[in-house]
Amino acid sequence: MKKNSLVFAVAMSSLLAVSASAANDAVVLKQARELQLAKKYDEAIKLYENGIKSGATERLYVDYAALLINLKKYKECDEMLSKAVTAFPDSLRIKNALGQAKYKSGNLSGASSLFSQVIGKDPNNNYAKTMLDTIRKEKLAADSPVAQFNTSSDSGKADENIDFSDEVVGGPLTFKVSNALSKEEQEELAKKLYTQMMALDKWETDDFIKLHKQVIEKCPSTDRAQESCWRLSNLYLMGVEPAEYDHCVAVLEHLLKQYPDTPLMPDAKNRLLIVCQKNEDYTRVCALYKELFERDPEPSDKVFMNRALDYANALVAVGKYDEAKALYKQVIEKDNNNNSLPARAAKRKLSQL
Repeated sequence: MKKNSLVFAVAMSSLLAVSASAANDAVVLKQARELQLAKKYDEAIKLYENGIKSGATERLYVDYAALLINLKKYKECDEMLSKAVTAFPDSLRIKNALGQAKYKSGNLSGASSLFSQVIGKDPNNNYAKTMLDTIRKEKLAADSPVAQFNTSSDSGKADENIDFSDEVVGGPLTFKVSNALSKEEQEELAKKLYTQMMALDKWETDDFIKLHKQVIEKCPSTDRAQESCWRLSNLYLMGVEPAEYDHCVAVLEHLLKQYPDTPLMPDAKNRLLIVCQKNEDYTRVCALYKELFERDPEPSDKVFMNRALDYANALVAVGKYDEAKALYKQVIEKDNNNNSLPARAAKRKLSQL
């Protein structure tokens, strides 16, 4: 009995450690991406380094690698990922990233070895297959009689969209939508991709994400593309740990922009608002509430009070205190002295301004 209790305690301790690490990484990733958008690369690097010292997840290593490769710090990336491979020996994404760092630094043999290892584990890994093909072509070109006259190199080009698997890594999620296929071909491909998803186990989240992204990008004229947008937002919100709020927002915004007449619009708008609140993106929350009140100017008193209270709280967060005060007062007036929870909250918030 004591032995079982000890095993359980050790297992719970390990689980809590993993959860804590994932939560820590979520904070680091968000802050690091904000620094990168502000072009504060040295600060972002320091943040990644400190995060790794605290015990990083695979995602943190891969995002850090994307930044280093974009900055052409190939040696530093190679050294960092060599340690990551030891920590995550089964991670194909880390091996792909390390292979890219070696490729960029001119170590084609080392890069080929890593990409071959990935193919050995996952024969359908598109990233590794593409890189191996690229290396093969470069070696053939180097052996060509005219190679000596070609002194150009792409080493000076920035890698703006580094993708070590089939999903976006190290930056905001984007979609490369293509209508290269006819409507009939898109329908056929979407059907094929959904058939592949039906064969997956429910915990194969990465594969679901890749396949839904393919439907969105390659089959945009089909109803399946809209469905995949919604399902992909589900995965980023509830299928991964920690939740990928930024990616969820990107998918929903793509859905609303690409398909303004989608029947999913009310649900998508509502989810977008909820996710932005969870992500503490109060500027976007304010814009969404403003649009909501314009779209539905006369909701019931109960609905108005709840919406106005949340809207006012968001306005306070972005420093628009006068607008927030006006909304708090409207909530109190709508309550009509019933002392409801929203009214009590509004009175308390108003007293603090």
